[in-house]
Order: sequence, then C-alpha cells, then structure tokens
Amino acid sequence: MIFETIISTIDLNGKVNFAPFGIKKKQEFIFISPYIPSTTLNNIKLTKCATVNYTNDSSFFVNCIIGKKKFKKEKCTKINGFFLKDALSHDEIVVESCKNDKIRPTFKCRILEKFLHRRFEGFNRANGSIIEACILASRVRILNKEKIIRDLNNLIPPIEKTAGKNEIKSWNLIKEYILNETK
Repeated sequence: MIFETIISTIDLNGKVNFAPFGIKKKQEFIFISPYIPSTTLNNIKLTKCATVNYTNDSSFFVNCIIGKKKFKKEKCTKINGFFLKDALSHDEIVVESCKNDKIRPTFKCRILEKFLHRRFEGFNRANGSIIEACILASRVRILNKEKIIRDLNNLIPPIEKTAGKNEIKSWNLIKEYILNETK
C-alpha cells in the first residue's frame, strides 16, 4: 500500500525541501523511492534522514507541484530537519539502508519517533481527486496529453460534489498547471 505524504528534507546548508511523496510502510520502517535526479534523493543521501508529514490538506501537494513551497515549519526534535507546522502528524526517520536502482533507489528508513499534532476529522473526496491530479501533474512529461486530460476530467465529479472553498482553489491551481504544461 502506498501512502501519499509530504517529505521534508534539508541540504547541507540547512535549506528545507518539501516534496509530495508516496511511501510504503512495514512495521517501524518507511520505504522511500525517489526518482533520479531529485532534490529529495540528494538530500537523503547527504543527511541520512527525513521527515514524513501526514496531512489531509491537499493544498500542500498542489503548492509543492506548482513551486510554492514556503510553508510554516518547525524544527524536529530527533533529527536535523523540519516538519510542516500544519501537518496532522509527522514521523522523524533515519536511513538504515539503500537498495540502488538506475531509476528509483529505495531507502529503508527506521522511524525514530511519531508525533501527533491534531486529530484527523475524516476524508473529503475532493482531496483525493486533487492528489490524483497532482500525480498527473508530476507526469506531464511522461504520459501523453490525451491520457492526462481524460484522467483529469474523470476527477471532476468529486470536486463538484464535495469540494469546499479551499479545495476548489487547489483544484483550479493544479488544473491550470496541467493545462499549461500540456499545451
């Protein structure tokens, strides 16, 4: 099973990078497989740690994709890093091992500590559509234009039925990004 999260890492100068990221979990381990090349990959290789941020606010995913990553953050307590201030929870992790691959190496990371910040209030289906749109946006240079537009259109019903003001704003941002990138 893949869990959609926001990974935060830092470079050697302490600059924070936030990236939407699908992770896998098994017991007290998290598996992260960043594409080559990527900032997340470089930072994890350098620092051997990361923060996994859990949120039900799809605007974080959208803003990462469109390059607006200036989120409120707080210092981690167990690793040299930062977590999203508005995350529901976060895990501070360290790299145990790495399985090399030409496209996506996989880091096996041990959870040092789990932190709960606020209660999960339930799912909004519009957020699921927005996150799927973000995944499409991350693949605009890989998939053909017709498939992207068809898949994007299939995500509209939950937006129309369940979105609030924030979800509509996020949907419009990611939809505009995809349409501009597929011209």
